[in-house]
Amino acid sequence: MKKTIILGVSLLCLALIVTTCARHYGFRKDYSRANALLHDTENLAAKPFLKAHLKNGDICILRDTWRVDTVYQFLVGEGDRYDFNRNNKQQGRLTIDIDSVAIFETNQKLVGPEKERIAALSILAGLDIILAIYCQTNPKACFGSCPTFYLGSDENVFYSDAEGFSNSIAPSLETSDIDALNNDRIVNRKISLKMKNEAMETHVVKDVRIYAVPRKEGERIFHTPQNEFFRCRQPLPPKSALAGEGDCAALLENADKVERFSLADPKNLSSKEEIILSFDPADLNQAGLVISFRQTMMTTYLIYSAFGYMGDEMGSVFAEMEKRAGQKKDLGGIRRELGDIEVYLWDQRTDKWVKQGGFYETGPSAFNHQLLPFNKSLSDFKEDLKVKLVLNRGLWRIDYLALAGIIGPAEAVIIPPEKIEYFKTGQEPALSSADNFSRPIISMPGDIRRFDFMMPDDSADYELFLYSQGYYLEWMRSSWIKEKDLGKLARMLMVPKMYLKEEAADYKRYETVMEREFWNTKIDHRMFSYYDKK
Repeated sequence: MKKTIILGVSLLCLALIVTTCARHYGFRKDYSRANALLHDTENLAAKPFLKAHLKNGDICILRDTWRVDTVYQFLVGEGDRYDFNRNNKQQGRLTIDIDSVAIFETNQKLVGPEKERIAALSILAGLDIILAIYCQTNPKACFGSCPTFYLGSDENVFYSDAEGFSNSIAPSLETSDIDALNNDRIVNRKISLKMKNEAMETHVVKDVRIYAVPRKEGERIFHTPQNEFFRCRQPLPPKSALAGEGDCAALLENADKVERFSLADPKNLSSKEEIILSFDPADLNQAGLVISFRQTMMTTYLIYSAFGYMGDEMGSVFAEMEKRAGQKKDLGGIRRELGDIEVYLWDQRTDKWVKQGGFYETGPSAFNHQLLPFNKSLSDFKEDLKVKLVLNRGLWRIDYLALAGIIGPAEAVIIPPEKIEYFKTGQEPALSSADNFSRPIISMPGDIRRFDFMMPDDSADYELFLYSQGYYLEWMRSSWIKEKDLGKLARMLMVPKMYLKEEAADYKRYETVMEREFWNTKIDHRMFSYYDKK
């Protein structure tokens, strides 16, 4: 799940949003009663509503029925309008310009092409009552992910080949992402990728492409955290990998999905550990560390905790994020406390560890395959090469580590999809297009789409990388509403070091069971589709 309001991109203004919500909550009695009624977990599915958070601070609540004027892009319905101070300023028939809306909330299914613009801005609340079979055990462990992509078999429960646009959990946080597909030799010009929505989320997909980099026999192509591409010799495994449990080199010498990981510190979720790698001396001028990694359930737990603390104010928090989207962003908070997988190289001349950089990608679903080039030539290393990793305890699962000699930079051929097919439950493709994203794809739970690409040369072999662009919106779980605690959310944002110590004991109660429950709640298209009753 590559997601996080707090762990990936933390807004400086969010603390102000939280305190503003808390300060005004007691003075908005009419609105507060209406909001509480809408989010009453006992009747959430029985009383349909659409709530529009406007960019000027007003909120409109439409009940029972509403419609979209597709000519003028207006939303029309009966309801109430509240101003910034949450005083009721209008009752009856409301007409709302969709362009004036920051975020919608609703507990109704959004279907039909005329509602796409609403779906692209909507946090859906309470629909997990309908899907309770998937998330009844532990809502903090319920499966979550941005779009998952499958190059080969799409039946593996425990991982996908890639995930799209890592941290884009809101429209204002839309971004692009590049993921290595770690593919075998290409033997067919036609390449197909399946994109799935396997969680209770709305995915808004703006672009999907393949970056194909030609490779020769005996070469690998890797990309860096800065999305540069390099031609490399076949990587060399470590001689040893010393961690707290001893030498774990055997776990790390092959990309076989048998991972090395640790459990979190029971007293502090930001405690660090080290892994010391040793490689045979190599006559290499330029080299780097190759890694295959993903995260544990820690980030899932923390982000779902944050959503729970927001409670029925989740829509208000996200609306404020959208309205303040142009304000300064800070890559800090809990993201900074948890940190990267930091990489250090032992300098034999100075007898010091020299930092080379770090790796960071959010989410437990897909493996990330990346290269970190060293900023020092290795040609004069006569002794074993030593590399140190410093990483957060209990946060990272590492499948593979190796030393790669870098031949030089590489250029990618960018390939758009030739055809996109949408699949309905138990049917042949229901929709086929090749308009290359003239408008976004709105992907709902259970959706599957297949992207077909044509390689430029049927005689060449390519290393493939997936480029995706978009954002997604998490659905609001009914159980989260009961966990509302704006004070705790404020501590999480403003004093993350203290929060991670306070929360350690609670997380440890979930840690050993979250993995199983997370994968058990992954939505299976054959059992459920948002648009089908089957």
